[in-house]
Amino acid sequence: MRLEYLKKPVIAFVLLIFSCLFLPDTLQAKEKINFVQRFSIKMSTGLSHFSIGDINDHLRSGNERHIDTALYFNGLKKGRLEEIDRGSDSELELAFNMTSRLRIYLSSGYLVTKGESSSGFEISPPEFFNVDFTFSPRISVRAIPIKLGVSYTVPLTKNAKICLNGGTGSYFIKANYYWEEIEIWTRDDGSLFTDIREIIEWDLSSKGSGYHWGIGLEYNFSKNLSFTIEYQRRSVLINRLEGTEIFLGSGYNDSFYGSVYYFEKMSSVTEKYYISIGFYKSKPGEPYQPYPEYKNIRYAKLDLSGDSLKVGLRIRLF
Repeated sequence: MRLEYLKKPVIAFVLLIFSCLFLPDTLQAKEKINFVQRFSIKMSTGLSHFSIGDINDHLRSGNERHIDTALYFNGLKKGRLEEIDRGSDSELELAFNMTSRLRIYLSSGYLVTKGESSSGFEISPPEFFNVDFTFSPRISVRAIPIKLGVSYTVPLTKNAKICLNGGTGSYFIKANYYWEEIEIWTRDDGSLFTDIREIIEWDLSSKGSGYHWGIGLEYNFSKNLSFTIEYQRRSVLINRLEGTEIFLGSGYNDSFYGSVYYFEKMSSVTEKYYISIGFYKSKPGEPYQPYPEYKNIRYAKLDLSGDSLKVGLRIRLF
């Protein structure tokens, strides 16, 4: 999500908070509690949706490439590469009530999404061997956010209140991209000509910052215990992923450190450009001219923007 999209919600939220700070005392029912009793913790967990960005674009384009290749040779497309967009969001929050309606909080948690699928094609190019190709990726993304924010509550009933929240945070990322490629060539009589198998794994890490805002409901079971349900939106874009690639296959093994790049590459078969991602020590083509069949080369981006719906418990300390 572009930062320009965030300006209006962030400005509106800041204005709301400042207006709340200057509400007349008669509108803020003050509880007679000491400093220590103003602290509370919230434990919550739930489901989350993720955008993911370039990785999902690469998977969508992979499906298109396999379909086009199968059609070009009048062959068969098999399987489907599934985008990864669902996961979980768990959080532990420490909050301090500045007033009866306004609190500040510091939280940490665990975001995770993963998926695996398989796709490929079976073709019989003229005057060539029969080819059965399978691409099977397994992807996981994990993030630990450290978030700082403010929350404003609006009473509904004696025991229930609406909570508006927002803030900023840092996100520490670990990602793993593992896949197998199997390419089997057979003769017209069905005998095996060659069986090519490769295994590639990227172990990646990164960090970045983002924003979040949301709305929730708190219901007090007692003075010190509340049930919470919350919808939260986040905007987090990671601009670079670095780590190690391990390659096994074709009688050759290798491991090196580098970065994940986004590019569009032209297929020598269909002569169309398809979105892909690759792992390189430096930008593809450097220090020479970029490869002519590549275009729009840049660092691959991981988009963790999305929505979460969480339930939890808030416990007033002491």
